[in-house]
Amino acid sequence: MALLSGCMPAGGSGGAGDAAPGNTPDMASVDGLDVGPLDGEPADGAAADSTRDAIIDATVADAAPDAEPVEPRGTVGCGRPPMHALGGVQIEERFDPAAGGVRSYFLSLPADYEPTHPYRLIVAYAGTNWSGEMIRPYFGLEADGRGDAIVVYPDLLFRDFDGWGNLGGWLLGPHARPADGMDDIEFTRQLLDRVGERYCVDPERVFATGHSWGGDMAAVVGCFLGDRFTAVAPAAANRPYWFEPVDGPVGCVGQSAVWTFYGQADAHFAASEPYPGAFGDEQDAVWRALHGCADESAPLPYDAPGACVQHTGCATETRYCLYGPATGHQIPPYFTEAVLGWFRGF
Repeated sequence: MALLSGCMPAGGSGGAGDAAPGNTPDMASVDGLDVGPLDGEPADGAAADSTRDAIIDATVADAAPDAEPVEPRGTVGCGRPPMHALGGVQIEERFDPAAGGVRSYFLSLPADYEPTHPYRLIVAYAGTNWSGEMIRPYFGLEADGRGDAIVVYPDLLFRDFDGWGNLGGWLLGPHARPADGMDDIEFTRQLLDRVGERYCVDPERVFATGHSWGGDMAAVVGCFLGDRFTAVAPAAANRPYWFEPVDGPVGCVGQSAVWTFYGQADAHFAASEPYPGAFGDEQDAVWRALHGCADESAPLPYDAPGACVQHTGCATETRYCLYGPATGHQIPPYFTEAVLGWFRGF
């Protein structure tokens, strides 16, 4: 597993990742860059819509006679043949200016993708200076071979951050100066729409995870796109400066479930922390407050006893792992299996 560093520490110094800014994989762009969000959509859209109608009819017919009508869970992409190669493909295409214009991402479709089956969708965010394709093997979200999710790895943009320099990083909403801005949140919103228009996605099972600066981004979309994401699992993120408005409420929408991961000895942030693990505790405290959790917590069977807990009395599921010091700034060894199992439980 590659060792990553990538989230700017509090105060804004340091934090470039292992990859140099120009060291990114070659990208094959989608034809017709300048057209709308369904550029390249198969010409037989009417046939696809007919297929989807048949799926919905069959779903309703399978319901018990006295049951309420079953609402279809799949997006409009259900029934449409895949427009990209199964497996993984790098895509570059135009989004709205508010989303940053031309953007790229790595799309991973199950090898046995079935257009009539609504899949879970996972969005995985990389840390500083890393592309989506580069972070893919680090997370290992597809390594178990079950092929039960569509996974998207968005690419960040290189920008000039005041006091930090030119870095590949994410804009984290209205409060996160100097990383403030809504472009990447809007990019994520449009990316969810685009994937759902082209592929069969269950809109009630949409998830996000991320490491370091990407962990910040996973937390941020769990707030500002909480009506779109079912659950998020940020790992090794910064202190929650992205949720500190000068005046007024944070501005979260919806109620994403959240599982925060942070290291007891995260050397990337240690110089700025008042005690080891403080930034993780601060993140957890924010989510407990936002979700109205009680003071009690129940243990989870990961890491050392007491390291991982699920809080009780919350409006939506809220978990926290302050994982062992040997892991440092990386994801803990159990991260992928634990997070995938959690996502699959929704």
